[in-house]
Amino acid sequence: MPAVRRALAPPLPRRPAARSGAALAAFAALALGACASLEQSAMQRMLDSWQSAPIEQAKEQWGPPQSVQAVPGGTAYLWTEEVPPPHPPGSGPRDARVPASPEPVPRPGQCQRRLIAGPNGLVIGGDWSGNACCLAAAIGRCAELARKSAGT
Repeated sequence: MPAVRRALAPPLPRRPAARSGAALAAFAALALGACASLEQSAMQRMLDSWQSAPIEQAKEQWGPPQSVQAVPGGTAYLWTEEVPPPHPPGSGPRDARVPASPEPVPRPGQCQRRLIAGPNGLVIGGDWSGNACCLAAAIGRCAELARKSAGT
């Protein structure tokens, strides 16, 4: 019986560190793009759920707004949510750390939501801004912000 020879795949070439860094940067950009898309969709659905609803319902569900101001055609109500920054490795109480030069203190992320009510007290629009709305959308916070139906 003839001997069966198996061809072995050649070993994969090692990537230079610069190339793997570029791959990591590309992955991060892709993740941020997906996050932005998720954020846009989730935040828009949440705001749309309040269209034509009494602003008093939003205040009951979201709590008191941080600010209220007159705008053309109605009143704007603003809620701001701060998201704590992630802790870098080695900064926790159980992490061993070599003393080093002081690092900049990470700033919390922020997400602002605004609903605009017409003179009759019904929501006529809304918008959002911030650098942490994606995180709120990703962990389901937006679902808590959507208008609850009368039956729930």
